Amino acid sequence: MFRHRSFWIILLITAIVWLGVTMSEHNDYPLQVRVEWTGYDTARYVVTHADTLLPITVRSNCFLAIGRYNAVKRQPYRITTAGDTVVKVGDALYDDMMKQFAFHGIHGVKSNVEQLTLSLTERGQRGYVPLLRNVEFSFAEQCGLSGAPVIEPDTVWLYGDPAILQQIPELTTSEAHLSNLNDSCHVTLALDPVWLRHPDLRSSVDSVRLFLPIDRYVEKTLSIPVRFQCGDNQLQVRLHPERVDVTLWVPVRDYHNITPDMVHLAVDYTAGEKSQTLPVRATLFPAGTRVKQISPSTIQYVIIR
Repeated sequence: MFRHRSFWIILLITAIVWLGVTMSEHNDYPLQVRVEWTGYDTARYVVTHADTLLPITVRSNCFLAIGRYNAVKRQPYRITTAGDTVVKVGDALYDDMMKQFAFHGIHGVKSNVEQLTLSLTERGQRGYVPLLRNVEFSFAEQCGLSGAPVIEPDTVWLYGDPAILQQIPELTTSEAHLSNLNDSCHVTLALDPVWLRHPDLRSSVDSVRLFLPIDRYVEKTLSIPVRFQCGDNQLQVRLHPERVDVTLWVPVRDYHNITPDMVHLAVDYTAGEKSQTLPVRATLFPAGTRVKQISPSTIQYVIIR
């Protein structure tokens, strides 16, 4: 019984040693590497041909061959390109592939394929200025826009059949609600995906970035003389009162920079010559400010004959 057991133990050890020696020997192992092309604009181009499989033969031991087989099964070999490409299959490609997969213990690589090719065809294209639509803004107390909102990018490209592109007159933002805004900010807004309603259209982006310049505003009241406007330069008029108060919403940072000479108020005799009073209107005021109130809003006048 002991002799039989010893025999099987010796046989098992011999088999393990033989297997280890055999798997440690260098041999040629075939490997099918999947190829993935990246970097080109998939919206702008359509693929007409792409080599997606590279058969290679790698010389190494069996242990490392098993590891490589599992590695290429999990992920492809990626080639980055911006357009039509022909890549020669040779040492440079093998070196790059070994780096991507972190392969080691390799004593030679070869392939019966001479090159890998990617062919692209450019779709038709049309540029659109994205329009700000369907977006509601609400601001925190005493806050508001201090300039024009800016949309980035300023041009969105649609790609596809030119005849279909002509059916799309504009690109606008999708519905959005922005509330309690109290400081300048960037906001990402989705575009209305009209391209999805047509076959084989692509868009360069599906959203835009909106910059909102926002300031905190305070009231500033100035006493301003009223100017009389009339087509008859010989007409003499006395206004009552000759000065009125105008209340502006001004950004806090510009409060001390706003002076009375920056604001012009006027009455138009031609517009109200049949009335005893004339409405006062602001003909000039600083950019970034808003007129809240003019008091009084109408004034009396007397024609001096």
